Amino acid sequence: MEDDRNLHEQLASLHTISVEIAGLHNLAEIHDKALGYCLALTGSEFAFTGLLRDARVGVVASGELKASEHVMDVAAIKGFEPSPSFYQMFHLMALRSSVVGVVIREDRSYITNDVPGDRRSVGQPEGHPPIRRFLGVSLRLRGEVIGMIGVANKPGGYGPEDERLLSTFAAQVAVAVDNARLYESQRRMIAELQELHQRLTEAERTQLLGRERERIAGALHDRIEQQIFSIGVRLNAMLEDRSMDQRLVGQLGEIRRLSIGASYEVRRAIFALTTPDHEQLDLTDRVGALLHELERNSGIQAHLSLYGKSTAAVETVSDAAYLVIDEALTNVKKHSHARTVLVSLRFENDRLYFVVQDDGNGAPAVVLQTYRNSYLHFGLRHIHQLVIDRGGSFEVANGEEAGLVMKASIPFEARQQ
Repeated sequence: MEDDRNLHEQLASLHTISVEIAGLHNLAEIHDKALGYCLALTGSEFAFTGLLRDARVGVVASGELKASEHVMDVAAIKGFEPSPSFYQMFHLMALRSSVVGVVIREDRSYITNDVPGDRRSVGQPEGHPPIRRFLGVSLRLRGEVIGMIGVANKPGGYGPEDERLLSTFAAQVAVAVDNARLYESQRRMIAELQELHQRLTEAERTQLLGRERERIAGALHDRIEQQIFSIGVRLNAMLEDRSMDQRLVGQLGEIRRLSIGASYEVRRAIFALTTPDHEQLDLTDRVGALLHELERNSGIQAHLSLYGKSTAAVETVSDAAYLVIDEALTNVKKHSHARTVLVSLRFENDRLYFVVQDDGNGAPAVVLQTYRNSYLHFGLRHIHQLVIDRGGSFEVANGEEAGLVMKASIPFEARQQ
């Protein structure tokens, strides 16, 4: 009757313990709780849980790397506090047919109450407390061994009752370990899905912003810039009227100058909108993109030559240089009937030199003589003024054999410290 009562109490205690452990999701907490109960249930001095690792994991022993078909990671220890260096060296165990290894290799419980004299004993690493008595049971899940629980140094030794009690408890621990792994896997999966959702959301926002920027840039180009151009054309016609009062000519000229400045700012805004911040290119890349676009849309062969090395100072003039080159290439496409165009960039210490040269028809002499003051050649006049206003030099002339050659230079601006 006494034995039945003790068995009933043990089973009731196991049930309570199992329910508690089953409610845990953290592996470290499961190991800690389980080992605490193992010590209490068996009256042992210390206990450990070990989980199988990938067979390809190597184990350092005696300074050599050894391989084993079974490698166990001592996941937790109770009753013995190993130093960090000791744990780092010995927590991975190559499982041979030792007192510990037989539990996993042969998938069975093992009891020995004379560890030093046991034929399977292989000794202990220096710094490990002496093991005199040992009981090990396997952790099994869905018919496969996933690890083991070991207890040691019970006063009086271990018997079949201890083995049955610990094996029953080990089955619950194995389920709790598996649940914790699944829980952690789900948490990682949820975190990855949330990260993916965030990336997709960010991509959608970026795409939406890109479309909106393109819409605004298109509106600026198709409406505002064209309206400014129309204003310029009408002003040109008025300014060409020789009978107009000279005071009015001066006022209209000032309005024309303001319209040129407005056109320049609109073009800068269009470029900023169509080149997102995360895709900001240096001047070389931007000019290269212009030439690629010219080739694609017109069939004109476009080439880029570079001399010297671009520096951070180039950024101070890159917008202006880009607009000048863009306008020059637009003229090549519209008016030159060229087959080839060459853009050259030369980076000096204090300024940027650039040349746009084509093999087309060139320009009439009257245009080359009057474009600086004529309001009929808005583009050429505009880029000339743009360069001169920045302290640069500008020259345009017909080539020796064919085509038009535009040469310009712009000094770098002093950066604010």
